Amino acid sequence: MSTLLGKILSPFVVLIFRIFSLIVFLLTIIAAFGGRINPDYLTFPSLLNLAFPYLAILTIVVTIGWIIAKKIVFCTLGIVTIIICLTPLSVAFPIGSKKVADTPAKTFKIISWNVLHTNDLRQPDYPGNRAVEFMVNSGADIICLTELFNFSEYELKKITQSLNDSLCSIYPYRLGDDSSDIKLISKYPASRIGKIRKDEDGICRYDFFKIDFPDNTLVVAMVHLYSYGLSEQERQVVTEIKSVESAKTSMQEFKGSIREKLRKAFRKRAEDATLLREEIDDISENTPLIVCGDFNDVPTSWAYDIIRGDDMHDAYVETNFGPAITYNLHAFYFHIDQMLYRGPLTALSLDIGKINSSDHYPLIGEFEFTE
Repeated sequence: MSTLLGKILSPFVVLIFRIFSLIVFLLTIIAAFGGRINPDYLTFPSLLNLAFPYLAILTIVVTIGWIIAKKIVFCTLGIVTIIICLTPLSVAFPIGSKKVADTPAKTFKIISWNVLHTNDLRQPDYPGNRAVEFMVNSGADIICLTELFNFSEYELKKITQSLNDSLCSIYPYRLGDDSSDIKLISKYPASRIGKIRKDEDGICRYDFFKIDFPDNTLVVAMVHLYSYGLSEQERQVVTEIKSVESAKTSMQEFKGSIREKLRKAFRKRAEDATLLREEIDDISENTPLIVCGDFNDVPTSWAYDIIRGDDMHDAYVETNFGPAITYNLHAFYFHIDQMLYRGPLTALSLDIGKINSSDHYPLIGEFEFTE
């Protein structure tokens, strides 16, 4: 009886795995190129694009399974899927490496970080301010901060006078619109250059700054694109999926307010990205330019591709091996903070800082002026 049952179940299990494999391969291809579909017309591909790294890994695992099983057709389908996705894979799974400066005297370090008003999510009882301590000890020449309205005690939580004095001493130049949560601090003279975008709600989406190094001038465009705007309860939809019933409940919630918020966010970011790209195009290509910040979207997304265009380099792609995670809360483990550049610059490295006080990890970039 058990032998007969095994003979019946075996083809059924194989059939289920074949169907599963086909679905995975198809979703991976849609996710890989979902960022090339304008979210004004269709938003599901943009949503699926967020999961592309995970779907790509799943495709590789499934393909290896078929290789082990010596099933040529599905093994071939998996390999073809990977080949089709090679271009977006090269961005989501880069194979770059760190570089050594030709002229160390021409290098500088820049940090980009959504600092979450320096709240400490992991260690709320910490007696000091881990975020500011990180800045003071970072050795960075420029620090770009989002979700920071000012440098008051209300924003710089639990900061001591000595720590504040150290921050002011190291970074005497502090810039940013008074009503914006985009701020820049610098060791070198810096100024805003008048390219700023505020949406209809008065929220700043990007601001441009000029930093005057002793022998070079750098333009930095700081970005904080439209977020998904999910409430704490809505964000728990993913983390609370622990059973079939909870998955059904989560899907019902997704079909309601969550889906509408995601659709709005993708479309708003597309609008902001288009306007930002126009500002970038007004800047001479011979000017050293870095565009960094909280994109709230992944590499290969529609907004990312618009901003990057054909002329900008991704510092992470060029200097790292493998995918990255920059958002670290609610199981939304995505690479949504970016650092792009063009002009007479070379990216030497881009590291993901390990400090976890905020829901974002900082990007720590090192560059070299090449002229």
